[in-house]
Amino acid sequence: MSEVGDGPSGSLPVSRDARYEGLLRAGLDLAGDHDLDQILSRMVHCAAELAGARYAALGIYDGSGRIERFVHHGMDQATVERIGHLPEGRGLLREVIVGDGPIRLPDLGADQRSCGFPPHHPPMRTFLGVPVRRGGRRFGNLYVTEKRDGGDFDAEDERLVTTLAAFAAAAIESVMLVAAEERARADRDLLARVIAAQEAERARVSRDLHDQIGQSLTSVLLGQRLVLDALDGDPERRDVHARAEEVRALVAEALNEVRQLAFELRPIVLDDIGLVAAVQRLAADVSERHALDLQVDLDDLSDDTRLPPDLETVVYRVVQESLTNVTRHADATQVRMSVRVGDGLLRAEIVDDGAGFDPTEARERSLGLIGMAERATLAGGSVEVVSAPGAGTTVRLELPVG
Repeated sequence: MSEVGDGPSGSLPVSRDARYEGLLRAGLDLAGDHDLDQILSRMVHCAAELAGARYAALGIYDGSGRIERFVHHGMDQATVERIGHLPEGRGLLREVIVGDGPIRLPDLGADQRSCGFPPHHPPMRTFLGVPVRRGGRRFGNLYVTEKRDGGDFDAEDERLVTTLAAFAAAAIESVMLVAAEERARADRDLLARVIAAQEAERARVSRDLHDQIGQSLTSVLLGQRLVLDALDGDPERRDVHARAEEVRALVAEALNEVRQLAFELRPIVLDDIGLVAAVQRLAADVSERHALDLQVDLDDLSDDTRLPPDLETVVYRVVQESLTNVTRHADATQVRMSVRVGDGLLRAEIVDDGAGFDPTEARERSLGLIGMAERATLAGGSVEVVSAPGAGTTVRLELPVG
């Protein structure tokens, strides 16, 4: 960062205009920096230069008012090590933390709010402290001490340091926003990778169940059919025939359960044929197993309509979760489901006449609702759940396509 003034470090600018020029340069430097450590270091250096102070410090504190970060200027490392610990935000430092504006003193030690200094701390007399804030948010406090010319900090010093603190608050907020956006982006990327890995594993297990275990159980059924045929008509083996028939029924039930599990994990038809066929198959399965009047409107979507695979997965999972909630919780008799594409958007809606619920209460504890919202958000869309006790439930999904 450029020096404030043309003289050696620590000298005052030669004129009032030069000080304000230095303040402007400091503001530009802070605005262009995106490294928080650099911003805090520059801030205390600039504050000392602008106010003509021997020492400057910045305390960043947490929500309870305790200093969690302290950056200083003017003390060498040996002095810092002898002092041994950072300030805790008591005394005058505390007054600036809780105060609404600057505090300017001609003599620190003479003020009744001062707690004194720890051993090995250099002497400090004149003091100026200002809050670092932007709008209603306060990030910390900026302090300068020991006016180099032996005088007191004046109103112009206060204006310069207060303005510098405002510049710095804006820069700190900008860095924090960027950091928050980067963390949010990283979280979204991680969530997308986790969901993709889950879907890949579901698909693998589903195909293994269908192709390996399913085929093995089918072979067992065929073998048992041969055994039963051989036992037919033999009255002496009637009991054996009955036991074999029971075993065959158990194997047939196990095969159905394996196929159902494979379908719930990830239907092969979703990958091989597409969303329309998968949704139709899901609706037919749910309607049959739960005796629901389930009507499906796919508008003008044909069986060979294909969307990007990730988009088809989002739609299918939201529809699947919605129907699962209907069968588990809604006590509904009728369900209307539609999927439409137009004007660059895919819109899906699932409406039931069930018991309904309070979405604001359920959303916080329902992993299913959270999962639907996360999937839609990752795809650039949204999920809306409209419901009330006794009024049924409507789930609306909207995704950009094309």
